Amino acid sequence: MSQAGLVARLAWRELWITFRMLIVLAAFVGVGALVVLVPASPGTMFERAAIGLGVATIVAAAVTAWSVAHERVSGRAGWLVTRSVARATYVLGWFGALVTISFVGLAAAGFLAWMAAAGGFVRPDPAELVAAIAAVAAGVAAAIAFGLLAAALARPLTAAIVAGLGCLVVAAAGLTIPGAATLLPWAVLADVAAPDSLLGAAMISAGVALFACAVLLSLARVAIERAEL
Repeated sequence: MSQAGLVARLAWRELWITFRMLIVLAAFVGVGALVVLVPASPGTMFERAAIGLGVATIVAAAVTAWSVAHERVSGRAGWLVTRSVARATYVLGWFGALVTISFVGLAAAGFLAWMAAAGGFVRPDPAELVAAIAAVAAGVAAAIAFGLLAAALARPLTAAIVAGLGCLVVAAAGLTIPGAATLLPWAVLADVAAPDSLLGAAMISAGVALFACAVLLSLARVAIERAEL
């Protein structure tokens, strides 16, 4: 087993024991459950799903920041590093663990939203829904990478607040700056039931999110190299 895989397994175990895994899963799956339980038009359903998944993304970023910062200040991260686990590998292991958990919850939420919308008279295009969910997944990965960066720079509570506020600032900027909403994956998801095709917008927003994820993850790796473990 690779060192990154070992770190990911330890991260899953820690998240499970502390119930943070359930918090992340509940944040994502609860969105799909809410969409199913509260009947509405397809357009309204996906607007609710977009808002809920945006909140779930903030939760995932905050849990990431809190968890990794707590591992760092408690000395457990340093213990692994002293046993030949590279700091960059440590970051990648936690990133993989949180992304996997979030993607499982996101897939469940997307499936439940599709089942709810498919029962109506106007059914969204499955390809467009998949593209929008994939774009949201890229946004979630970027938020988790930002949480890792915050965790490398601050203590648990501060890191969680910074991660959550950072995601809120990005969402607010995307919704208030003219034309920027199309770059937000969650805004793309809200328009799944619209008559116009959104495959192009989904691909663009996914690309922007993946680029941001790569930059933030690189910054997190640089920051953890300089952090005190």
